[in-house]
Amino acid sequence: MWLPEELVAELRARQYLWEATPGLVGMRGPLLDLARDIEQAIAGVARAETNDEWRVPSGIAFETLESAQYFASFPQWLTAASHLSGDEAMLERVAKSASPGAAARACMSPASAALSPAVCYHAYAALSGSALEGTSLMTAEEVCWRHEGDRFAPLERGWAFRMREIVCLGTAADVEEFRQRGMRSGAALAASLGIATSMLEATDPFFAPTGRGRALLQRLKALKHELTIEYSGGRQLAIASFNNHERFFGEAFGITLSDGSPAYSACVAFGLERWLLAFLVAHGPSQAGWPAIDATSCDEPVFQEH
Repeated sequence: MWLPEELVAELRARQYLWEATPGLVGMRGPLLDLARDIEQAIAGVARAETNDEWRVPSGIAFETLESAQYFASFPQWLTAASHLSGDEAMLERVAKSASPGAAARACMSPASAALSPAVCYHAYAALSGSALEGTSLMTAEEVCWRHEGDRFAPLERGWAFRMREIVCLGTAADVEEFRQRGMRSGAALAASLGIATSMLEATDPFFAPTGRGRALLQRLKALKHELTIEYSGGRQLAIASFNNHERFFGEAFGITLSDGSPAYSACVAFGLERWLLAFLVAHGPSQAGWPAIDATSCDEPVFQEH
């Protein structure tokens, strides 16, 4: 078993991986090929649930995050999207500065959007105010942004990273059945890739004191599980999460069932760089040690949407 630090050092030495700045990682060569194969394998798990593939925006409205109560839950992660204004005098000052990059940072306009911290918020926003005729399932992959201070580690914890999510809205029974199925599928995929995992109960890292009650509820009701790997020294890393939100987002976004009651929701989320890291921890950085990845074994829908 390889340690993440050893893997990253080796991948850097081979020039397969580099950082633009802490938390922002680039890949090339065999590492990128492997990442794409793993992404397709995870997409196969999503296709087994739904053919409704979305392309969601890279940014998200502050109002959507307000509706999701994000600022009472995870404000510590937020990254905003800003830009330079069209003021010609300011632009000329930036262009002529001895350090244009520093001048540009100082002249940025107030942010008009945030960079997406998760994929599922887009689904709830798009379905806001709608009445579902039955169970609704969607999936999407997008870059997500979460700034975790000085905790960045390549592939393990990024400022920007790719996330594949599958979102289910429906009755309480349907969304929990979906979540349990996702847990089985995630564990089976890891086993097929030769990755040893454990399924653990977990809670979200809520920021506000009022979030402690929500975390306790998650724990008591077992509403959140994480698929984790373990490496040297007992360190654990979650590579997928399985979350039952109950009626929280249905109520927040006015999404209802056919009887007018708030919809329940659940999401299954796969952190793609972390799956890549888990594969490398298990098999090492050399292609010769990598087992073949079958990206077509889980691509038939097993749950019919209405």
